[in-house]
Amino acid sequence: MARRWKAQLGVLLLVLAVVFAGMRRFAFMQVERSGLIVVPDGPETPATFGAPFERFSVASGDRKLDATLVRAAQDTAPALLIFHGTAEAVSYWADVQALLYRHGVTSMVFDYSGFGRSTGRPTAAHLEEDADSAYADFVRRVGARARRYVLGYSLGTGVVFDAVRRFTPPPNGVIFVASYSSAREGAVAFGLIPRWATFLLPDLWNNVRDTRNLRQPLLVMQSDSDELFPVSMAKAVYDAATVPKQMVVLHGFTHDAGHARPTDDYWAPVVRFMTGARSVE
Repeated sequence: MARRWKAQLGVLLLVLAVVFAGMRRFAFMQVERSGLIVVPDGPETPATFGAPFERFSVASGDRKLDATLVRAAQDTAPALLIFHGTAEAVSYWADVQALLYRHGVTSMVFDYSGFGRSTGRPTAAHLEEDADSAYADFVRRVGARARRYVLGYSLGTGVVFDAVRRFTPPPNGVIFVASYSSAREGAVAFGLIPRWATFLLPDLWNNVRDTRNLRQPLLVMQSDSDELFPVSMAKAVYDAATVPKQMVVLHGFTHDAGHARPTDDYWAPVVRFMTGARSVE
């Protein structure tokens, strides 16, 4: 009798484990589908705002990623690879690239799989592969004389912080802008899942956890008027870092202001960080 009871309990636990795994998979797929919002690329380019640029495709697995590169006048200028947010495309960043160009900074922006003109399907696994492919292409294009930096904006921070440990050669600095403490917390803030259900999601793109593994100087930027992610999320990321770091709290900027209405005031901390990283404390 005891042996039969143990066998039945074992079967029950197995069934519950399978059901729970299925629930987690379903929840993840729903959040992935709702959170990775693709939009078409617009007509704007850096040239629209006065900056010469190059457009090309980056191979990522069997997919092609659309990308734009704006080169500063000097090949020794700092270079920035931008990982943009959800519901964005490279055209959304054309004005920012022109602004950085005016400040002597080279920049590259690319669209993840399925975003803008990029081919393929937008999945978390594809975005992780896209990060590695884009960074390798970025390094090759900007050359060995440039100081290389990576910037994550909103969704892009999770992609960057997860991937940066794999980047070779490593970047000279990492920049966190307008983002979340973890993808779980971000999903709650974005209204994709109630807080009580976050245990169903895998702990993917946890910026607080991943920032502890950083080996590069870190700049954290968050606005006190960000309607999606509070300053406390950025502060948690900043506090977890053990590298030279700086946190800048911007005032009065909404979540998408960095690319929708870029200004010198918004981007000045990034320019300073890239042109004088030794001054970061």
